[in-house]
Amino acid sequence: MQHGDFVEVDYVGKVKITGDIFDLTNEEVAKKEKIHDPKAPYGPALIIIGSNMTIRGVMKELEKMELNEERTFDVLPQDAFGMRDPRMIRILPMSKFIENKIDPVPGAYFDIDGMQAKIQSVSGGRIRVDFNGPLAGKTLTYTVKVLKKIEDDRERIEKVLKYYRVDYSHFEIKGKEVEIKSKKAMHPLARKVISDIVTKWIKGIDKVEYKSEDDENKKEGKATENVGDKKV
Repeated sequence: MQHGDFVEVDYVGKVKITGDIFDLTNEEVAKKEKIHDPKAPYGPALIIIGSNMTIRGVMKELEKMELNEERTFDVLPQDAFGMRDPRMIRILPMSKFIENKIDPVPGAYFDIDGMQAKIQSVSGGRIRVDFNGPLAGKTLTYTVKVLKKIEDDRERIEKVLKYYRVDYSHFEIKGKEVEIKSKKAMHPLARKVISDIVTKWIKGIDKVEYKSEDDENKKEGKATENVGDKKV
């Protein structure tokens, strides 16, 4: 694979020491392993070679692979989710959990102050909590297969919008510009992410414009107000 290639891959990610699957794309494999989640968005994953759409260790292997090739390889923590940091283990008061309506059960994961953490132990009114990611410090084993190389720019844009789960009506490529239309106005952060990806990785596209029915209705409403304010 070359830098900038758009590819679709199937993969299974496991924790090497236990063999536990933490991520996969194939629904049939999920059913076979009895870890199927009916709410999960199964299907081939889009990866742009050279981007940050996957961990470094997987990207390094993809750069060496060919279309339809399958590889199984290990990824060390430094090329995966990083090493464990002892500074991320903290002691929190029971009052913090009561305030957030969390039952501090040892071994359970929870979200607090915008971060995910694991409860290690409970001793009186003090809770030992690990804010390291669940995969930090672990060597991983991936099996990856390159299923498809996407060459068409329109299909590339479609895949990017699907990857970021953008709810859009349709889009048009107009020379060096892409116009994306949706029913509701897209969040500014989503607009920036899509614009950055499309203009960086699709040659010849310099700009992304967004239009929505919400925006158009507001403009029409404003225009009607202005007309109604005029005095004859």
